[in-house]
Amino acid sequence: MKCVGLAWLLWCLIVCAAQAQGVTNKVQSIHLDEAIQMALQHNLNVQIQRYSPLLDKFALEADYGVAYDPQFVSTVKDTFIAQPGQLINGIQAPQVNEDDHSYAVGIGSGNGGNVLTPWGLQYSLGTTLDRTAYTRLGVDTNGLPFPVFTQSKTFAGLTLDQPLLKNSWIDSARANILMAKKTIQYDELAFRQLVMTNISLTEQTFDELNYALGNVKVQEDAVGLAAQLVGENKRKVQAGVLTALDVAQSQSQLASARAALLAARQLVVTDENALKSLITDKYRRWFDIQLIPVEKLLPVPERFDLEESWQTALAKRPDILQARVNVERLDVNRRFQKNQLFPQLDVTGSYGRTGLSTDLGTAYDQIPGNNFPSYSYGMILSFPLGNRAARNNYKAAKAYLQQAQLQYQLVEQNMLIQVQNTIETARSDFEQINATRDARVYAEEALNAEQRKLEVGTSTPFVVLQLQSNLTAARSAEIRALADYNEALVQLSQYEGTILERHHLTVKIY
Repeated sequence: MKCVGLAWLLWCLIVCAAQAQGVTNKVQSIHLDEAIQMALQHNLNVQIQRYSPLLDKFALEADYGVAYDPQFVSTVKDTFIAQPGQLINGIQAPQVNEDDHSYAVGIGSGNGGNVLTPWGLQYSLGTTLDRTAYTRLGVDTNGLPFPVFTQSKTFAGLTLDQPLLKNSWIDSARANILMAKKTIQYDELAFRQLVMTNISLTEQTFDELNYALGNVKVQEDAVGLAAQLVGENKRKVQAGVLTALDVAQSQSQLASARAALLAARQLVVTDENALKSLITDKYRRWFDIQLIPVEKLLPVPERFDLEESWQTALAKRPDILQARVNVERLDVNRRFQKNQLFPQLDVTGSYGRTGLSTDLGTAYDQIPGNNFPSYSYGMILSFPLGNRAARNNYKAAKAYLQQAQLQYQLVEQNMLIQVQNTIETARSDFEQINATRDARVYAEEALNAEQRKLEVGTSTPFVVLQLQSNLTAARSAEIRALADYNEALVQLSQYEGTILERHHLTVKIY
């Protein structure tokens, strides 16, 4: 009896603490659609993942810039060179000073080479202006200073280089850009997958909270039944109808029911926090709010078609589409590495105009007049002997592609199994709803009948206690079956890739 008294005291303390906590808690009803919208707007994982495709777009634009953006180059330079005079028959000629002023402008690449175009053609364009003054020190045979000799030279030209084999239909720049585009698709699908997963988790957690709240009501009813039986047994003991052992048994049942109620209430808190973690990025504002789902668990029947679900999943599931994109991305690399097996065969050509005079203006005027044209054209052929690096890179690219194709098959096969298993689970859960409902009804009838028998003395408290436990288990199992069925439907829509359509939602990243 001392143990029972201590247990009762502990129970009172816990209840008082829970009631005191409940005074500060705020109750807020929440709709499922509202919870999902909050999860899409405020879930931290969604907010973090949203940046990945955006960063990929920045990286793609940077790849375009590195590959194709021309660079304007301007150079201004002054050079002075003092050269000793030549030795002629043992006599050294006077010193010659060279004073050069040059200016060049041009269009080229950032590394100083030609500018690359998206079809493989490379070009550079530039012009130079150069004015050089030559001064010989000393005097000539007549005793006069040597004259200053001035030369002005100008040039404007264009060079072109077009690959015909290697780097012709694809090169490293085009391969990187194509793979970067696939990376954007891949990460967009990853974001879509995360959104769908969060919607699924939100809906399933919503259902779990519904179950937990319903189970609290079941356990409260169980405590009420047990407490009622304890009171009746005490009166019968005083009347001499029952023994103290019957009271102890009913008190033990009451203590167990209270313990189960405590566990059920703790599960509500756990499920509430799980839901809050999905729908908010400011938990401190929500930690003391008690959430009450508006929509309750309902056994809405669904029509299942395995083949239709498979085809839908193949077309819409982000992870399957990601696996396809990965195959396409690695196929780009295979095509590039195959192209690198070919020899380097380029058509090259250049055209320019030169001007030369003693003054800069005249030299510059000679360029548009095409007085001194220059041009070249030809072909350049080169290839590595053995070509082992290119051949093994191509073999590796093919192996990576084959591996990705097998990974796609694995993802597809896992999908087939997931969808089939979930459909069978949903069918079974729906049948369990009816079975658990019948079990609960029969348990209620059995308990009512046994209580009437106990009142007339044809039954025992022990049997009634057992039937009370059976009824509590049946009620809890009925709610559990409802939750399992609804969660199975959510899981199926996620595996089919239709959970967005289920809630009439679209995904916007940018």
